[in-house]
Amino acid sequence: MRHAIRTTTIKLFAVFLGGLFLVSPAGALEYEQLKKLKQQIEVVRDLVRKLRGREPAPAQPVPPKQTPEGAPARGLSFKGSCVGKDETGYAENAQITVAEGKVSQLAVRIDIPKRGSCSYQLAAFRQTKTSPFVELVANSNASCALRMWQQGDRVTFTANECSDKCAPGAFDYAWPVEFHTAGGCH
Repeated sequence: MRHAIRTTTIKLFAVFLGGLFLVSPAGALEYEQLKKLKQQIEVVRDLVRKLRGREPAPAQPVPPKQTPEGAPARGLSFKGSCVGKDETGYAENAQITVAEGKVSQLAVRIDIPKRGSCSYQLAAFRQTKTSPFVELVANSNASCALRMWQQGDRVTFTANECSDKCAPGAFDYAWPVEFHTAGGCH
């Protein structure tokens, strides 16, 4: 089964890359070509969604090291609720509230099919950073850190070195949770 998924992934990626090189003589992609490319991208995105929980998660994203030049140094303000389950059984249930970098609510549960779940509750962490990203460190394990930051219309929540907050073997398959700045899942 895993071989079939990888083969399908490779074929779809090849189609996707092929679509990137459909260039008109003038050097610009035509409308129909862009429409076809968008459909191919959606196919690849759907396949990636189906793979969640079957393959180890990619390397954790890295929060920004500093505030972009010209931007005010202010903490994240965000209220989000992400509740969803895909067709493979991978599920996220996350409620987060942050005001000017200070976390007042954090309840996150990620269910990974056939592997178990990971759970992060605010009471088990202490906040160590408010800007340019929010960071909370586990009370019981200083190497376990939760981080949140905003990039454009997305807020990313990620856990690093937090396998003790998960069922054995589940942490390696837990993906970051992404929110729309409006509050729902991305």
